[in-house]
Amino acid sequence: MANLVVRRHPDTQAFLSQAKGFLAEREAENVLMLGVAFSATEAEHALTVDRGGVCVMAALQSGANLILSRGQPGAVEALVQQLSAATPSLPGVIGPARTTESFLENWHARTGHETRFQMHSRVHELTEVIPPRRPPGAFRRAAMSDVESLAGWADALNVELRSEDPAPGEQSVRRRIGLGRMYVWDNGGPVSMAACDGPTPRGIRINFVYTPPEHRARGYASACVADLSQLLLDDGRRFCALFTDLASPVSNRLYARLGYRPICDFDEYIFEP
Repeated sequence: MANLVVRRHPDTQAFLSQAKGFLAEREAENVLMLGVAFSATEAEHALTVDRGGVCVMAALQSGANLILSRGQPGAVEALVQQLSAATPSLPGVIGPARTTESFLENWHARTGHETRFQMHSRVHELTEVIPPRRPPGAFRRAAMSDVESLAGWADALNVELRSEDPAPGEQSVRRRIGLGRMYVWDNGGPVSMAACDGPTPRGIRINFVYTPPEHRARGYASACVADLSQLLLDDGRRFCALFTDLASPVSNRLYARLGYRPICDFDEYIFEP
């Protein structure tokens, strides 16, 4: 850990002043951390690991699990040493697979806390849309009149992803609709949805992709995600990114056909009480 310095930042603005350049080198890989940092002002933990004044690793927690960037073993060990001295526990951790594994080994050695696997995921990047077959209906921005349906879908998606976070519910959907960040494929009413969150300097993350079971296998999700991705690119974004559950081969094939290419595998773990 020679020449490594762990810095704790008071807010996300101070964190970005140190970490932004490092994270932007792999912007699509770090789309989750960058998106959270640019969207939030406060954070439970905002840390960077520096070598010679240059950032070599970052970690951020703002209302959910601790997000890790990639980092070399010495940087991970230094981060864990600082973080474990400052906090008795964490809800969970998510980050590039190898870095997360190293973090958990070091965290367990220092705290004895056990973890439970939550999800293997993969971040994908798209810079050019491959248009899919067009199903009946049309792409449109979600309206407040859609809230009831979309709130139920958001909660169902939370269950399908096996998430232990609180169900998004109506408030989350209303907020995204109010920001103009939620869209639907409409065929006599909404039949699929997708949203975008966490804009970064050059990109943005697509999430909340869901089609209820009775409307699946008809191309609605493909069309909705493709049109949203194209809309964001046309609006000036250099890339769109999204996370997929590696346990869902159907969704991974769907996004690949639209032009999404794998960037990095992530692992997510929950800390046992």
